[in-house]
Amino acid sequence: MKERIVLLVALLAPMGALADGKVETEYRQAVMKSIGGHMVSMGTILKNRVHFEDLALHARGLAALAEVAPNVFPEGSNTEKSKSLESVWKDPEGFAAAMDKFVVAARDMAEAADSSDMTRIGPAIQALGGSCKGCHDDYKAE
Repeated sequence: MKERIVLLVALLAPMGALADGKVETEYRQAVMKSIGGHMVSMGTILKNRVHFEDLALHARGLAALAEVAPNVFPEGSNTEKSKSLESVWKDPEGFAAAMDKFVVAARDMAEAADSSDMTRIGPAIQALGGSCKGCHDDYKAE
């Protein structure tokens, strides 16, 4: 009975109420790894002209995760395993602008990939890569 009450409390608790910085860091890293996986997949498709039919799937997957990405950096989640720099929290306006650029670039890439038009895809993936690099340069320890 006690286990059921604990489970019920956990299920009814507000989201994030039971999470700590370590859990938030792990979740952030999983989201970012998934984003990276889609990016690598798209790069492989475009460089090697393989599985082109999967390009839009990866672009849409990345765009969906880009919508989540701005929300995976809550206060208190800069743990020892985090690769996020303090600038994420010390420069919230700059970080938000970098994330906005990433979200827009991810949406644009998804639209370009859906079109199958290489004249749109090339510039879109370059802009997406640039938005990733811009954020990593200023907000991520390598």
